[in-house]
Amino acid sequence: MTILAAAPMVAEPAKVDGKWNVLLQLETITGHPVLTLKQDGEKLTGTYEGRYGPSPLEGTVKEKNIAFVVSFSAEGTQTTGVFRGAVDGATMGGSVEFEGAGSGTWSAVRAKTEPK
Repeated sequence: MTILAAAPMVAEPAKVDGKWNVLLQLETITGHPVLTLKQDGEKLTGTYEGRYGPSPLEGTVKEKNIAFVVSFSAEGTQTTGVFRGAVDGATMGGSVEFEGAGSGTWSAVRAKTEPK
C-alpha cells in the first residue's frame, strides 16, 4: 500500500490585475490616484497616476498581502511612497508612508470594466 504525503497548501496570490481607483489620505493631503496593475504570479508592476502624472510602480502580492513602491517628482522634489495592505476581492487598502509627506492610509476599489 502506498501512502502519498499531502503537498503543503500554498495559497495563490490575490488577483489584482487591472485598474483601481484609490483614496489616499495623508496627514495634510487627500488624493485620488489611479493604479493600473500588471501581475505575474507574485510580482507586480504598473502605473500610479496621481496629481503629478503617471509614475511606474513595483511590488509583490503574497496571498492577500500587497506591497508596492512608487517614486515620482512632486513640485521638483523626488519622493517615494511605500504602500502596504491587504486585498479583499474587489477592494484593498492599508497604510502608506510618503518620504517627506508623512504617513496615512489608502483604500482602493477595482474600477468597473468598460463594455466592449
